[in-house]
Amino acid sequence: MMFAILPLIPLVGALLLVALRGKDLHIPFVSTSLVLLLGIVSLKGVFGGAPLTYNLALPGPFSPSFRVDGLSAIFVLLTAFVWWAASLYAPEYMKHEGKVQGFSICLLLTLSAVMGVFLAGDMLTLLLCFELMTITSFFWVIHRWNTEAIRAGYFYLFFSIFGGLLVALGIVLVGAAGGSVAIGSGPVLALTPRFLTWGLVAMVAGFGVKAGMVPLHLWLPHAHSVAPTPASALLSGVLIKVGAYGLIRVGQMAGWGLELSKATGQLGPGVTILGICTMLLGVIAALLQSDAKRLLAYHSVSQMGYIILGLGVGLYLGPQGSLGLVGAIYHIVNHALFKAALFLGVGVVYIATKETNLYNLGGLWRKFPVTAVLMFLAVLGITGAPGLNGYASKTILHHAVSQAALGGTPLGIWAERLFLVVGVGTAASFAKLYYLMFLGKPSKTQVSQGESWQFQVAMGLLAVVMLVIGLRPSLFVTAWAVPAAEALGMENARMALDTLSFWNGADISGMIVTLGLGMAFCWVGLKTGLFHWHPPRYLTLEGLGGMAYQGLVLVARGMARLYRWVAEAMGRKLKNSGLRLMAAGQKLDHPGGITVGSMSFSDISANAGLLMASLIVLILVYTYMDLGSHVRLPFPASRWMGWFGR
Repeated sequence: MMFAILPLIPLVGALLLVALRGKDLHIPFVSTSLVLLLGIVSLKGVFGGAPLTYNLALPGPFSPSFRVDGLSAIFVLLTAFVWWAASLYAPEYMKHEGKVQGFSICLLLTLSAVMGVFLAGDMLTLLLCFELMTITSFFWVIHRWNTEAIRAGYFYLFFSIFGGLLVALGIVLVGAAGGSVAIGSGPVLALTPRFLTWGLVAMVAGFGVKAGMVPLHLWLPHAHSVAPTPASALLSGVLIKVGAYGLIRVGQMAGWGLELSKATGQLGPGVTILGICTMLLGVIAALLQSDAKRLLAYHSVSQMGYIILGLGVGLYLGPQGSLGLVGAIYHIVNHALFKAALFLGVGVVYIATKETNLYNLGGLWRKFPVTAVLMFLAVLGITGAPGLNGYASKTILHHAVSQAALGGTPLGIWAERLFLVVGVGTAASFAKLYYLMFLGKPSKTQVSQGESWQFQVAMGLLAVVMLVIGLRPSLFVTAWAVPAAEALGMENARMALDTLSFWNGADISGMIVTLGLGMAFCWVGLKTGLFHWHPPRYLTLEGLGGMAYQGLVLVARGMARLYRWVAEAMGRKLKNSGLRLMAAGQKLDHPGGITVGSMSFSDISANAGLLMASLIVLILVYTYMDLGSHVRLPFPASRWMGWFGR
């Protein structure tokens, strides 16, 4: 099958880069262009037909399998397009960062691994590519090799490996429950429901690590902020979507569009709560950031919260959860587009000013007019302004949450309330970012260069797609999202979307009010210094995590001291006992008599005394045994002699 070649193209490109030793830096762009073109050609028929499969027969117990359906086709084409834009942007940018060849090789190797994840036909193949993706993208994070980058890199590596172990544990438990680990096989009919429950929980946590789900998100702000800008755009735009993809496949194991069983009944409410916490804590942390890249990184957490919330609501509502699943898939696509554009725009400013602190910037629209316009479109997209792509997916998600709230449950009601609160916070934080960077009072920061055409084209490509989706919001839903949801099990997805109108007055006015409240809150925050507030350490997850780590270190040190003390004490005891035994043994080798009670035999050596005592004992034993054969004794010799002979 032609689609199975997609992961091989960037792999061959990476090998060519190694062979040419970086002489041709256009290889990444050529490779990603081929992946995009071949993906469009080979996957265009998937949305209206059956899935494509391919099994790679290898000697041994493991044979990788590949499969592509409507969902994986969306992820493959989205990845190819965003990677294509980033590969156009990266060469010019990396001239300023250095180590261009190493970055380009990791760029292509990571693309190969990500394609393998989305095209995997079973969870074992997916896990293998998932771990390869972790290793190759690790070198993005540590690219600068300074203290901060290395710390963030190992933080990223630790969390990612932990997530992979959880996914592996989940695969084992689901297999032990009697379920299939083949992707697309439908709901798992477990022979052991308890194993299925814990297996799905483990996989939700494992994929949640990569998705930046609270409280497993701690690696994300550090990694995204220290990596080179093209890598940050791909980490936020694509790699965390691997976690969302995994969560959708876990939902498929539980059963999209079905009333969940006792083994999986709490999965929907649990994922919904995690989504609420993720989007709320992410936006609060973003509002307090002064560094542009860290603000965008925390908003990656918050926007992934929207996606996780949609998936949770889709599972929670069962057959009526189509809007939640479709909205989550739609927002995955939209977030990849506008977040990649935002990171690329910040990179343009950083290259020219060597500054990402928002309070040291200002008035840059004069120096970067094209970047300012393109970033403005991305800001409108992420805040959900009508006419841009974010409005479409957030509208669907809002309707899904409102549908859950109509049930009257506290979970649904609070989900809708906090959904609106997070929307205001998102508008406020991006009003702050755009105002301080482009519209505020011009700073004294030196600008070393203007805009490059590569930067403008890369951001422009993303902006064009955002505008097309924003002006034709039903196009993606009808052509891609609904077929994918139906293939996953949401049979009434098309019917649910047919009753939804994107351009109704209530949704448009509600979004305008949200934007207005967000800008007002931004003005209050800037005037009062609210955004400069630093919460106490014990109020942040990072602080709590650090305190927990320090506590574990103290406990470990205490246990180590206790172990050393016990070992030293036992060593002293054993040493003293050994010395006493040695002294007693040495006495046996020297003549000088022995003492028994009050009698002393000075002419008998200790060895002779021991020999005589042994002889006396043997005589007594023999006499006792001889008497036992003629007289009935209370303790037969056979009993204790049998015990003695054991």
